[in-house]
Amino acid sequence: MANLVYGKAKTGLLTGLINTSASQYALLLVDKSLYTINAVSDEFVSNIPALAIKARTENISGITVSNGVLDANDLTILHNGAAFDAIICYQVGSTDANSRLFFYIDSSTGLPYEGSNSSSSITIVWSNTVSKILSL
Repeated sequence: MANLVYGKAKTGLLTGLINTSASQYALLLVDKSLYTINAVSDEFVSNIPALAIKARTENISGITVSNGVLDANDLTILHNGAAFDAIICYQVGSTDANSRLFFYIDSSTGLPYEGSNSSSSITIVWSNTVSKILSL
């Protein structure tokens, strides 16, 4: 697969269901062998099998949008050591059934993360190129 914005998220951006300045966002660290992505129909975190989710992060801070480019602060998490090979950003809701999937990354520096036998600190470093996290 390749990095992408979920189809339902694109609709959400165009209809106002996804508002990066008025909502909270977090990340899922995912094992792709346990999750078959459907970029067209997957809409909520509940579409992802629980066993595929290796970790959830705290909310992303410092989200900005300027000239159609999304950026945020880098995110450091304490991780349990489980291997993962994709990162999914989602709009935090009250349950997985109303937490909207936003974008999917499986091609980036540090992926796949092979795992370790102990907890470790992992930093998600967003791109500093002109397109940052996401550019429309």
